[in-house]
Amino acid sequence: MSLIRLFSVPRLARSSIQSLYGRHLVAPADGAPRFQFQAAARTTRDIWRARDLILRFLRTGDTGLALTLRQRFGLTHSADHVPLLPDDLFCNQDPTPVDLPATVIVPIFNAAAALERLLRHLPQTTDPKQKIILIDDGSTDPRIAELLEGFQSRHGNCTVLRRKTNQGFVASVNAGLALVDADHHVILLNSDTLPPKGWVPRLLVPIAGDDTVASVTPVSNHAQILSVPGPEIEVFPTTDMVRQIDRVAKALRHQPIEVPTGVGFCMAVNRRFLDDIGGFDPSFGRGYGEEVDWCQKASAQGGRHVATPNLFVGHDGGASFGNRERARRTRRAMQVLTSRYPGFLDSARKWQQADPMGAERLALAIAWIGATSTGRTPLYLAHSLGGGAELALQAEVSDALARGQQGVLILRVGGPYRWRLELKGPRYTLSGDIDNTGLLHELLEPLRSRQVIYSCGVGAKNPGDVPEALLHLSEGHGLSIRLHDFFPISPSWNLLGSNGRYEGVPSVDTRDPVHSVANGTMSLSHADWRSLWSKVVSRADGITAFAESGRDIFVTAYPEAQGKTVVRPHKTKVVPRPVPRGGHCLGVLGGINRAKGGEVLERLARHLDRPIVLIGELDGAFRLQPPHRVHGRYDPKEISNLATRYDIGAWLIPSIWPETFSFATHEALATGLPVASFDLGGQAEALRPAPNGYVLNVDPFDIPALADHIARLFSLP
Repeated sequence: MSLIRLFSVPRLARSSIQSLYGRHLVAPADGAPRFQFQAAARTTRDIWRARDLILRFLRTGDTGLALTLRQRFGLTHSADHVPLLPDDLFCNQDPTPVDLPATVIVPIFNAAAALERLLRHLPQTTDPKQKIILIDDGSTDPRIAELLEGFQSRHGNCTVLRRKTNQGFVASVNAGLALVDADHHVILLNSDTLPPKGWVPRLLVPIAGDDTVASVTPVSNHAQILSVPGPEIEVFPTTDMVRQIDRVAKALRHQPIEVPTGVGFCMAVNRRFLDDIGGFDPSFGRGYGEEVDWCQKASAQGGRHVATPNLFVGHDGGASFGNRERARRTRRAMQVLTSRYPGFLDSARKWQQADPMGAERLALAIAWIGATSTGRTPLYLAHSLGGGAELALQAEVSDALARGQQGVLILRVGGPYRWRLELKGPRYTLSGDIDNTGLLHELLEPLRSRQVIYSCGVGAKNPGDVPEALLHLSEGHGLSIRLHDFFPISPSWNLLGSNGRYEGVPSVDTRDPVHSVANGTMSLSHADWRSLWSKVVSRADGITAFAESGRDIFVTAYPEAQGKTVVRPHKTKVVPRPVPRGGHCLGVLGGINRAKGGEVLERLARHLDRPIVLIGELDGAFRLQPPHRVHGRYDPKEISNLATRYDIGAWLIPSIWPETFSFATHEALATGLPVASFDLGGQAEALRPAPNGYVLNVDPFDIPALADHIARLFSLP
């Protein structure tokens, strides 16, 4: 290997990115890469400092090292907008108490069940001295009067205002404002809410700290842009749900977040701006949009609107009007607001896209999952590389959500920071990067019942983090393992040694450095690695292999796993149709890197007397020169057409490691053409029973012998 090739940052950069993401870039015949990038470090000094990692990566193709090098040379994605969660996200301290005078106004129209729940709840969460104004806006349900009378008799500081006819939310609020003491701030509270204990002083904290704050809104399960986990997810709140989520909210840092508008379901209003602006605009009729209008007027006078994420208030939403009327009134309000404030919707949209409350929203959404899920919440530990493991993971996530799971958590390694936490629901995805393992555990603490599932840990900045995290996260919970790779056996997840060959399961006392950990903050010998993972294997309640060969390799390393390891092959969703025989070219299917046989393919191309056509992408570390061709990315539905188009007469699966399952092998077999692989893993296991499958008993690097075997494939009848 020449020094130019060894220290070529562009080649290294491409290989690192390709190995990291499981996508292999096309190398055209002219050798010009179709990938533009910027490397942050190109100097000899920087390369020299990274020489040990570079040499080890070029020798082994280890994906974890690819990630380290990718980050070392500044090759991270610039379009990645996932927020980094601050280490001080949780302060676990109560906010400084405030004693601002305030009156709570509750407009009411029917919805007796929701009102009864609120009035039963308020004495448990509100100071007995708190002033409350209840306004019955012409309710037709006789139970409303009884509920108001009963509450007033029990709460000495309550005023009840009854209106003979229904005049709408806006008129009710304005009537209530007329009864508020001149020195009091105001809190608007819907009758279908459930506030937590001590909510009034906590809601007023931002106003006490800054007189320019015109309105304060808490977060809720139903609060438009301040909804957790998202604005389209509506779950009927319960007192227990509110208590559990608010417990997490109270522990968050005390940092109000500026928002484009307050949300009127529960909104504190600064007396200063009430005096300047007055109440709500009556033109909004029975309601919806009036608080946005008021907030825009306050903004024009220097007022600011903030959300307080460390207060969670449950909200049913639409209890008085119903969904249909609510939707109609929302559309009308948006028309008015757009005409009055042309830039508002755009600013609100930009706020939602930026989501400055993203860190707090993720923390509260996890608490919401913990409070609303009835069974174990799946928590996957996965990589960021794409490929078959990711496809299998997404299928599992989709199945869980289809069965009614409220949300699924994915803890990823291989990103720019130590961890990436994703929460996927039916209509939302939240995510955040985490560089502090202590913060990670605090975020996940509300998941009182969870099933931890190992999917893949390849690419971790510190590989030792993976088994340690699995042990910590699964303590007192379920744990299962998916064998998408052999990472639990060795940091060299494909079991290739430093010589680039598979020589069986490494012995516990092997000295081959590729089977140990020598980067990150932890150094682990192979014996240390196996000892750490043996604890994970012992705790696991189930281990899933996707081929018998994968199971056999795993139990060779961990005999104690024999009784709990089952084989469940993947199901291929796309089955190519048969292709007529007689083609001249050798086809190779899938993304090809070093472990997938990139070097074998490159060397074979110089000896073979027929063209090779790769339907897939090729790692930039390798080249296929004309007449050989690289098609690039493909849709599995196109395999048969592409095989016909490129005149393919047989397939080679050149992978040099024992794959845990080979989608490419199954897809190639479905074309009916001869398919060959080395006698390794899931690929050979799929070929043995197939009438068009051929297992080659040849050394992968004995290129002349391999070329002879391939020639025989084309001479088959």
